[in-house]
Amino acid sequence: MHDVRLVLRGMWFRRGVSLAVLVIASLVVGAAVTGPLFLRAAGESVLRDTLAQALPIGRTMNDHLGGSVGSDPLPKVQHLSSARVRQVPTLNRLLGSPVASLQVQTSVGAPGTTGNPAPLVYRSGFCAHVQIVQGHCAERAGSVIVSASAAATQHWRVGETLTVNGSRVTVAGVYAPLDPTGDYWAGHPYFAAYSGSGKAGDMGGTLDAIFAPLATLRAQPADTEATGAVDRYLDLHRIRLTDLPALKRELLTYSGASGINGDISDSAMLSVLMEATQVKDKLTVPVLLVEVQLLVLCWLILFLVVANASEARGPEVALAKLRGVPSGRTVAFGLLDTLMLVALAVPIGLVLALGGVTGLAALNLAPGTPVVLTASSGLAALGAGLGAATAAVLAGSRTLRRPVVEQWRRATRRARSRPWAIDVVVGLASVGGLVVLARRGAVGTEPGSPSVLALLAPGLVVLAAALVGSRVLPGLCRAGFGLTRRRGGLGRFLAVRHIGRRPTTLRLALVLSVAFGLVAFATDAWSVARANAHDRAWTEVGAAEVLTVSPPPGKDLADIVDRLDPSGTQATAVSAATEYRGSDQLQLLGVQPERFARIAFWRGDFGPAALPRLTERLTARVASPVKLAGDQIRVTVRARHVSAARPPVLVADVAQAEGGLAPLNLGTVHEGTNTLTADLPCPAGGCRLAGVHVDRPAAAFYPISATLVLSRVSVRTDAGWQAVPAHLSDARAWRPTGEGATAATPTGSGLALTMHAGDADTPIWRIADTPAVLPALSSGPTPTDGVHIAGLNGQSLPVRSVAAGPAMPGVGAHGVIVDRTYAQRAAHGFNTVTSETVWLAPNALDTFPRRLENAGVAILDTSSAAHQTALYERQGPALAILLFLAGAGLGALLAAGGAVLHLHLTGRRRTYELAAMSALGLRRATLFTALYAEQSLLMLFGIGVGVAAGIVGAVLAVPVVPEFADIPAAPPMLYGLHSGPVLVTVVAVVAVLAVVVAASSINLLRTSRFDQLREAPA
Repeated sequence: MHDVRLVLRGMWFRRGVSLAVLVIASLVVGAAVTGPLFLRAAGESVLRDTLAQALPIGRTMNDHLGGSVGSDPLPKVQHLSSARVRQVPTLNRLLGSPVASLQVQTSVGAPGTTGNPAPLVYRSGFCAHVQIVQGHCAERAGSVIVSASAAATQHWRVGETLTVNGSRVTVAGVYAPLDPTGDYWAGHPYFAAYSGSGKAGDMGGTLDAIFAPLATLRAQPADTEATGAVDRYLDLHRIRLTDLPALKRELLTYSGASGINGDISDSAMLSVLMEATQVKDKLTVPVLLVEVQLLVLCWLILFLVVANASEARGPEVALAKLRGVPSGRTVAFGLLDTLMLVALAVPIGLVLALGGVTGLAALNLAPGTPVVLTASSGLAALGAGLGAATAAVLAGSRTLRRPVVEQWRRATRRARSRPWAIDVVVGLASVGGLVVLARRGAVGTEPGSPSVLALLAPGLVVLAAALVGSRVLPGLCRAGFGLTRRRGGLGRFLAVRHIGRRPTTLRLALVLSVAFGLVAFATDAWSVARANAHDRAWTEVGAAEVLTVSPPPGKDLADIVDRLDPSGTQATAVSAATEYRGSDQLQLLGVQPERFARIAFWRGDFGPAALPRLTERLTARVASPVKLAGDQIRVTVRARHVSAARPPVLVADVAQAEGGLAPLNLGTVHEGTNTLTADLPCPAGGCRLAGVHVDRPAAAFYPISATLVLSRVSVRTDAGWQAVPAHLSDARAWRPTGEGATAATPTGSGLALTMHAGDADTPIWRIADTPAVLPALSSGPTPTDGVHIAGLNGQSLPVRSVAAGPAMPGVGAHGVIVDRTYAQRAAHGFNTVTSETVWLAPNALDTFPRRLENAGVAILDTSSAAHQTALYERQGPALAILLFLAGAGLGALLAAGGAVLHLHLTGRRRTYELAAMSALGLRRATLFTALYAEQSLLMLFGIGVGVAAGIVGAVLAVPVVPEFADIPAAPPMLYGLHSGPVLVTVVAVVAVLAVVVAASSINLLRTSRFDQLREAPA
């Protein structure tokens, strides 16, 4: 007990040193515990992100039962679903409240019409998940609400009576869905028409769902097919990694149970959970590799600090030996204080790690990610405590073995350097490790073949360089003896001799080299990973934010965007279509070239020129569109050399305002002059003359030869007949496309269309307001002339590449970008397979979405480049790099602190030397120069060697360090050295250390006095 009290008094006497040892030991324990804590928290984050990014069907349980309206399947499926969920406790705990629905497939239309197919749906609480645009929600029997898209295209109004499977219902209101891809709708295709361009119901398509109270559905004919369903979705805030094993087992049990027909969502949810597990597992090895290197660094720093503290306690140990204290008690006296501090550091380090990981999770992991202590965290803390105790014993043993006379010597003899055997063994191990990594493709290979083992490379390179550097520095100093003797001043003369004759001080340079080497590598790796995550996210999204929208029926999205943003710097309209080719997919974007060049993300290596220069190539010389506004169209045509079994029929092809090509039968053509008239489908405007073709009467097949001279095209308006500029004098403005049609020829009286058609040929001439082959920007396999892709209407669209690159915004590694106007004209405005989107610039994110909604544009979904970047930065490999950066930064801080403590602890002994040199007549300025040069040289050399080694490690390893959970196809990843962040970090550290070294040197000079030469160095 007396020894313990004595040790405690000694700790209090050296409380500054004791506190430093406690802090560093606590941080060593904290670094060890950080690994398992961060690994668990990162796994929780990955699980949440994977589930959040999945489609609703991937996180939803769906039980459904088929039947008829008369059999009323809804109560049955509710009872069966509740019974089954109670049998799976984990799933039951994690699922949200059930949402019941009943769906009937119907034909809906005004009384007396055939109607269009549409689902009639009851869904519990549906009124709270739609926005009522007109009227009110359907709450009474016999009432329904219809979508804004269906109401516009079918011309339905609030209060109107509709016929649903023969039953009459009343339109109570018009709705727009809130969050149509949200969990409430459980992935049901209720809004398949709504997500298009507002042309639901055309050409045999289906309408959006018609919602009604349960009584309305039960009033349908009893034999009508009906499906009852119960949907439950996972609560992402409840699920934990520990739930996954039981959850997977229960999902398999749930999907295999009988009694309910067709459990669809179980397998989708199971596959999503398997994906989350795979992504989480990819994080384990990188975190362990990072943790090992950080622990080695922290252990070295602790060894340095404890060794310096033990040496400072050397005179006390010598005094104990002189007083005859037994060896056992002397050892206890020399080590007990450090071991007590290490024991105290274990719980403190545990708390520090918990706080640090909580902060990292709040800043870099998914929102709400929990940080929990696990058994592995406790074991790591105990293991780190034992490791710290081992370091303390090894560091203090030399002081305990040192002779008493040597302990009390005022100026120690030249100290022995550390054994070469240790350096040789560690150096060979490092080089051997690099060779093994190189053979396994973990370093020095081409980018694109990631290997987690590459994370070992920086530690091996830095350690080898630090060992070599610490051996080289004394030799360099000794080589400078002669130079400093001849010139450079007495201060530098003393500095290089002190370093050259005291190689034990080089352990400080060794620790600094390792610490700042890892910092240099981690800073560069993190900067590269962050930049690649940014570029990948922005390339995939295309712009700062992309809104998937539904414009008002009959309105062109580009016109709305042009009106809301006349400057062209905030938004652009983009039409997107996807063509699936086996396992691959080809993305088509129709863009507004000038706006797109200002809004879209672009990187210099994406193409052969800047984006504005490339988008200029998308525009070709074409005829202006022939717009029609009136209730009738009249065409004057003179027929010559007509040879046909029956008079041919001239048809005007008119692109409608709401999409689709309407063939208007103008009438039969006879030899001579003909004036032909037909009704237009767009009296208010918005139609466009796409061209004309020659047809035959129904069920007739015969050859046709003739020359038709179009002399005038007119439309009837309120002001009478008005001539339309139809390019009748420009042969290049008309293009033959059908079999039997020849090139148009202008004549003095109009445009001559000559045909020689076979029995089944249809001569067609199109107005060339769009190129025959659309110029395109492409990524991936380059389309050449004559290559066809799926256009905005799903039909073949010929394109040719005018510029190609490895990636394009919004289409990734395999896609095509064309002029939106041309693509829409080629599709005649009928965008059946198109997603209409609005791309936003960063300065428009806060205001433009609301302005779109005020203009009647419904926003269906939002994709954010910033959000996608954050998701990529939270993937497993990127999180390991983040941990590396945080740990290396902590290690550098510890190393710098250890260096400062080293200066403090060695200062007492140095003051005797300074006092002696002052007594010999050396000026204070010279002594300050010597001290400052010595300490600066040690630190700068250590930092310089470490940073250089870290950069070498970055060049070798960063290109193959995995950054994503998958291998991105586009854009090409860039692995160039990010010297800026590394340089800023090094300069900041050097500036701080320069001030600290200056302060330490001044303090040593101030405390050195002549009367110290009469004292014992106690």
